[in-house]
Amino acid sequence: MAVSTDSEFFDAVASESGLLAEQSQLADSTVLELLEQSYGLKGTLVRIPTEKDDTFRLWDGEETFLVKVSPPDEDPVIVHFQTACMEHLETTAPELPVQRLVRSLGGDPQVLIPAPEGPFDRVLRVMRFMPGNLLASHDASAGQLQLVGSSLARVGLALQDFDHARADRLLLWDLKHFHRMRPLLDYVDEPHKRSLAEDIFDRFDENVVPLLGSLTSQIVHGDFSPFNVLIDPDRPEYVTGIIDFGDVVRTPVIFDISVTMANLLGTDPASPWKHALHVMDGYLSIRPLPEAELEALIISAQARLLLRALITQWRASQLPQRRDYLLSHSKPDWDRLAATAATPAPQTAHPTLNHVGP
Repeated sequence: MAVSTDSEFFDAVASESGLLAEQSQLADSTVLELLEQSYGLKGTLVRIPTEKDDTFRLWDGEETFLVKVSPPDEDPVIVHFQTACMEHLETTAPELPVQRLVRSLGGDPQVLIPAPEGPFDRVLRVMRFMPGNLLASHDASAGQLQLVGSSLARVGLALQDFDHARADRLLLWDLKHFHRMRPLLDYVDEPHKRSLAEDIFDRFDENVVPLLGSLTSQIVHGDFSPFNVLIDPDRPEYVTGIIDFGDVVRTPVIFDISVTMANLLGTDPASPWKHALHVMDGYLSIRPLPEAELEALIISAQARLLLRALITQWRASQLPQRRDYLLSHSKPDWDRLAATAATPAPQTAHPTLNHVGP
C-alpha cells in the first residue's frame, strides 16, 4: 500500500483496523437462527456492547458461550488469523488458560455468513465463556502483577513459531506505526496536552524508531490489558483466563508488554511507575530481553497510553453524539500521562525488582 504522507497512512491504518465504517448490527433473531443451523445451539442471547464485532452471551440452559460476528468491513482472512492463533495456543500450549473455540456442526472453528452489503462476508465464531473477575476490577499486589507479566511472557513464547499470511496486517494500535501517528495531534486543543504528547513522540522517534528493524519481533496477543485478563486471587496462578485475540499482529515483543504496562501507569499517583514495573519484572523472569529493548520499552509504555488518549480524542471528533462521553474517558489517561512524565523514568537495570519463578 503506497501512501505518501502520515495523514494518508493514518487513514489507511484506521480503515484496515475497522474504525472508519459505520456499525451494521445483525438482528438477534438472525444470530439465533445461524447458531442453531451451524452449531446446533439454542438458548437465551444477550448482546454485549463492543467497538466493532456483534458480541453476545448465549446461555443454553447448561453452559454459557461467547458469540462473535465480525463486522462487514473486516476481511475474513484477518478473522481467520485471530482464530488460527487461538487454535495454535490450544494445541501447543494447552496449559495456558486461553479462551477455547467451539467447533461448528461441520467441524469448523468459524462459519462464513454471506453479506448482502459490505465488501466482505461476515464471520461467526462461538467460544466457551470464561468465568472469572477482570484484572481491571482487582487491586492486585506486587506478586500478582508479576504473575500477570509472567503469563504474558508464556503466551509470547508459545507464539514464537506461529505464522500467518496476514500477520503483518495494518493495525492502528500497533506501536511500530506510532511515529506516524502525529496527525492525531490535530485533535488535541489544550496546549499542555499537546506539549506532553509531542515530547513522547520526540523521545519515541529518538530512542525507539532507530531500533525498529532490530527489535525482537513475532506474532503477539496485542491487547493483554486488564480488561482481557481474568484472575482469581484465591488460586496460586492468579491469571485464570486470557481473552480477546482481536489485535494479534506481528510486532516487536516490547510493544506487547507495553499494553499491560500502559494500563497501569499512574494508577498509583505516589509512585506512577510502580505497578507497571511489577508486570515488567514478572515478564523478564520468564523471558529476559536485551538491555536496549528494555530502554525502548519504558518509552513505548508511555507511547501506548498516549496512543489510547489520542485515538479517543480522534473518535470524539468522528462521533459528535458521543463526544462528551469519550472525552470524559480520555481525561484519566491524560492525567496519568502527566503524573508519569513528572516522575523520573525508571532505570532499566532495576536491580532491586523482585523476580518470580516460572
